[in-house]
Amino acid sequence: AYRRQRQMCIRDRYRLVAVAVGLLVFGVLAWTLSRTKVGLLIRAGVQDREMVESLGYRIRRLFVGVFVVGSALAGLGGVMWGLYQQNVVPQMGAQVNVLIFIVIIIGGLGSTGGALIGALLVGLMANYTGFLVPKVALFSNIALMVAILLWRPQGVYPVANR
Repeated sequence: AYRRQRQMCIRDRYRLVAVAVGLLVFGVLAWTLSRTKVGLLIRAGVQDREMVESLGYRIRRLFVGVFVVGSALAGLGGVMWGLYQQNVVPQMGAQVNVLIFIVIIIGGLGSTGGALIGALLVGLMANYTGFLVPKVALFSNIALMVAILLWRPQGVYPVANR
């Protein structure tokens, strides 16, 4: 009994660390995209690649850097998920693929703040319905996505409205 209680305490601490790391990464990412020259070039390159290239910036190299940073963040997420599950297998991402898809659709494609809002909505919905009616937990997230898309087809926080 003591060993199980100690393991739960470690998981609770890890959740707090995961929240802190997630908020730190979100803050740095949001700050970089909205307040730096690199963020401006990334956003401009997504809108009009040829114009940014005509201004003399190597947009291809910048997008390779964005891909590298995105891959590193995906790796960080995988490591944190593996530490939480205390098990690392090649298929460990398959457990959350549907939830990730739902979060991105709810938040708005390409929106960093929207992804945070979508994750909070999906997490709260899954926890509350999982507590009240466990068999409906996954369906409730799909129903949430359908309801939000009926209300706002572009997502809660679309990139175009920034």
